[in-house]
Amino acid sequence: MAISFSKLSNSSLRDQIAGKIKEAILNNSLRPGDRLVERKLAAQFGVSLTVVREGLIILEVEGFVVKKTNSSTYVTKLSLQEVEKAFALRRVLEGYAMELAVRSATAEQIESLEKAYLDMIDAAAHGNLDLFLQKDYEWHEAIWCLACNEYLFAALRRLILPLFAFAAIRIHAGSPLDLLADANRHQPLLDAIKSRDVKACHAALNHVTEEWLGVLRAWEYKNPDASHSALSLPALAIPDKA
Repeated sequence: MAISFSKLSNSSLRDQIAGKIKEAILNNSLRPGDRLVERKLAAQFGVSLTVVREGLIILEVEGFVVKKTNSSTYVTKLSLQEVEKAFALRRVLEGYAMELAVRSATAEQIESLEKAYLDMIDAAAHGNLDLFLQKDYEWHEAIWCLACNEYLFAALRRLILPLFAFAAIRIHAGSPLDLLADANRHQPLLDAIKSRDVKACHAALNHVTEEWLGVLRAWEYKNPDASHSALSLPALAIPDKA
C-alpha cells in the first residue's frame, strides 16, 4: 500500500477515516485488492486501532472493502468468476424481490419508485456521477423494501453493495460508462412493475444483468494488468488537537 495518510483529530473519527480511505479508493490511490493494514493506518491517522476498525466496518458495510477469512482487510476486488457467481445469484434474489413487489406494492409506492427513477435520470443527464450511483443503488433498494422481507433485503444488500462499490471504483478510475444509457436500462424494469407483470420483470432483469456483465467484462478483464499511477490525498480541513 504505497500511500501515506495524515493524522486526524476532532470528533467522528471513524467517519472521517472511512471517508478518507474511500476517497483514496475512488481516486485510485488505493487499488482493488490492496491490503489495508490496521496498525499502519492507526499510526498514519494518529488514532487507536479501535477507531480504524470502526472506520473499516463502515466501508465494509458500503461494499468498498472486504475482510478475508484470515482477518486481513482488502479493497474490494472481484474476479470474473466472482462476478459471474454474484450475478447468477442476483438474478434469483432480485427477481424474487421484484416478484413480491409486483404483488404487494401500492399505487402510491409505485409512484414513488417512478419518481426515484426520474431522479436517477436527472442525475445521469447532468453528468453527476456520484449522485447517479447513489440514486441507482437507492432505486434498487426501494424495490427490495417493497418486497417486505427483511431477510431478502439483507441478503441482497450484502450481495449487491460490493458490485456497486466495485463499479464505482472502476468508473472513477476511468472506465467508460454512458450514465444516461445505464439509467434508461431501468425503464423496462419499472414498466414491468407498473404493469404488475412478473414474467416481464424477470425478463427485464435478466436482460439488464446480462448487459452489466458485459460492461464489467469489458472494464476489468480486457486489460486487468493495466499500469497504475498512485495519487496523493488532499489535506484534511480538520482542526488540530487542543
